[in-house]
Amino acid sequence: MARYKIITLVDITRSTPSRTETNKIKLGQQANFNTLLQTIGLRSNISWIQDPVRQSGTLPEPFDGRATYWIWEIETERDSVFDNGQSPVGLLLVDLDGVPVIDQLNNSVDINPPAFKTQHPKMNIWVEEINISIEANI
Repeated sequence: MARYKIITLVDITRSTPSRTETNKIKLGQQANFNTLLQTIGLRSNISWIQDPVRQSGTLPEPFDGRATYWIWEIETERDSVFDNGQSPVGLLLVDLDGVPVIDQLNNSVDINPPAFKTQHPKMNIWVEEINISIEANI
């Protein structure tokens, strides 16, 4: 099992709207969450303990700038599932790049074009592997 942290400027709030929901913000948020989940799911089943968390202010290290952003930690059922031989998340970054999203929700930056961007000057999503240390009970 491997753990990953996703940081994005795209609103991926898991709003869980009902079937009769008409609020376009909630519908767009859930659509973006579902899009991210399905894109990750192309390579692995995942699990998570906490839904994406919205933050505002200075982006966490090693990123620069201030914005509203979302942090989401996920776990995969297999190790190295996104490893392309050069980066432990290389395959996922390729999969995500250019995937359409819904903009103008609760994000503080203009997402133009409205897509996840991982490899361009307008990056709006970052993924990193988190090392899991397992301590034995003695």
